[in-house]
Amino acid sequence: MSKVVTIQEVESWPENENGIKVFPAFTIFSEGCSFGEGCSFGEVCSFGKGCVFGDGCSFSDGCVFGMECSFDKRGSFDRWCSFGKGCFFGDRCSFSDGCSFGKGCSFDKRGSFGKRCSFGDGCSFGEGCVVVSPLWSFVYEPPFKTKGAIYPTSSCHKYWEERLGIDLGNDFCDQIKEKYGKNIPDFLKRTDLTRCEIRILNSWLEKEVKPEDDK
Repeated sequence: MSKVVTIQEVESWPENENGIKVFPAFTIFSEGCSFGEGCSFGEVCSFGKGCVFGDGCSFSDGCVFGMECSFDKRGSFDRWCSFGKGCFFGDRCSFSDGCSFGKGCSFDKRGSFGKRCSFGDGCSFGEGCVVVSPLWSFVYEPPFKTKGAIYPTSSCHKYWEERLGIDLGNDFCDQIKEKYGKNIPDFLKRTDLTRCEIRILNSWLEKEVKPEDDK
């Protein structure tokens, strides 16, 4: 079993020649650790509840955070990071593809998110947050600007199949335009659609966002 890094060990961790604390991959941190500005973390690091991070910290793929962690401005997160409920993110934090967030997370202004990020119920977003092709599972509209298609999560497939009379199969995200793109204008003629459903259907007509467009 990996050793858990304590609050005291974080405080005494040596800095590199640029005055930055660099933590290796697969490091496990205890609850309530506090990190200063610009700290750097390797892939698949794990953090307990209530950890606090200063400006400009960066995290590699697959890091996992407990609930109620707090991140200051300009945090940078690579792919597939996962966050517990009630985390807070400062201004201009950026997230790569496939990150997931628990209930009640809060994002300050100008956050940016890669493809297929997912959010728990009750998350809040400041002005200027943009998400590329999010996964969405709620009856209310996404409270942020989106680019590209908005994809229902797998838990919503049955709902959409029954609403539209379609078969989504196992890989909905990759096949929806190919299979049903020509039907979307007819779906949108229905008078019983909710605002959320209309927004999602319209998003399926948008062109796929390429990496160079995701800025």
